[in-house]
Amino acid sequence: MLRLYVLRHAKSSWAEPGQRDFDRPLNGRGGNALVAIRNIIETQNWQPCRIFCSPTARTRQTLTGIQEAFHKSPIIVFEPILYSGDASAYLHCLSGVEGGDPAMLIGHNPMCEEFCEWLAGGGNAAAVQGMRTKFPTGALAVFDIDKANWKSLSAGSGRLVDFVTPRELD
Repeated sequence: MLRLYVLRHAKSSWAEPGQRDFDRPLNGRGGNALVAIRNIIETQNWQPCRIFCSPTARTRQTLTGIQEAFHKSPIIVFEPILYSGDASAYLHCLSGVEGGDPAMLIGHNPMCEEFCEWLAGGGNAAAVQGMRTKFPTGALAVFDIDKANWKSLSAGSGRLVDFVTPRELD
């Protein structure tokens, strides 16, 4: 059984004049949300062994904000295609993982939402409904996947175990 966590970056500020989208940081609300996200990760003992993170400022800050929840330091890979690619980039990152250790993707919408929609083949009905309604900033989808390895992922192969948003956690 594989375990996957898909986290959309926390709330970011709008770009300042002349600032690239890539460089936008989290805003105050995003920083506050990270406390709640980190707490639920720690409380639920959700522990990825490998994290693929978009290299943007807001995704890096999101990762930094949740790292204290991890008991062991996961392998972290900053993957540019999680910013510039489409939802298939998320699958591409995972397909190169050997073994069945838990993994996390930290990225952006619409790719997080599209990838999770593609992967979800059922699970907790309330979580599925919440995820399909809106995938807001700071949302975290947790999937169990009944596959032997990451190369075997296919449409509908994930069972959504939980879907949490910062608003629910306040």
